[in-house]
Amino acid sequence: MEAELSWGCGICMIEETATEALDPDVRLMLRFKEGDTGAFEHLFSRHTRAMINFAYRFVRNRELAEELAQEIFLRVYEGATGYQAQAKFTTWLYRIATNVCLNEIRKPQFRAATQSLDTGRACDGQTVSIDIGIQGETDKRLEQQAISRALRLALDQIPEKQRVAFILNKYQELSYAEAAEVMRISEKAVKSLIHRAREALAEKLKPLLPGLLNL
Repeated sequence: MEAELSWGCGICMIEETATEALDPDVRLMLRFKEGDTGAFEHLFSRHTRAMINFAYRFVRNRELAEELAQEIFLRVYEGATGYQAQAKFTTWLYRIATNVCLNEIRKPQFRAATQSLDTGRACDGQTVSIDIGIQGETDKRLEQQAISRALRLALDQIPEKQRVAFILNKYQELSYAEAAEVMRISEKAVKSLIHRAREALAEKLKPLLPGLLNL
């Protein structure tokens, strides 16, 4: 039994050493774990913008997204003592970020506030309705803004797992394999979720944007 335990610990050490060697963020996090606060500041500066953008995809409010990014890094700070370098730092970071964002959008007060602001959403929540041709407007920039808004509203209406997979892959530019690690599911499952998300979004946006979808 002692030999088995020793062998298992050896494997963990090899995995951690390999991960640390490949990922500079892991090295920074391990330095912070040892008490180097400058390493945490470096991680914050490198990833805070990505976390704000990620949170914004869920809450659609810049100020709230910035607050959630602060909460994400607070959890990183508080979780330093238990941090284990068994995956890329961003995998761990996006797991924290996903939990923070999902917890926020599940709050009844958030749902109520969002629903009152979504004047373009149909009352039954089935179809996104927003006019991209107000008063014959042909300006491409305004049209693109309207398309983006319609997509954001449609994203709110698809199942959580589909939404997370789609945002990680399309907006945060994580690969299928990276998104699978964050979500702790198989790569095949991620591909299926993204495929279903695209189908659902296309269905919701089809009456509004025929021929313009490029999800």
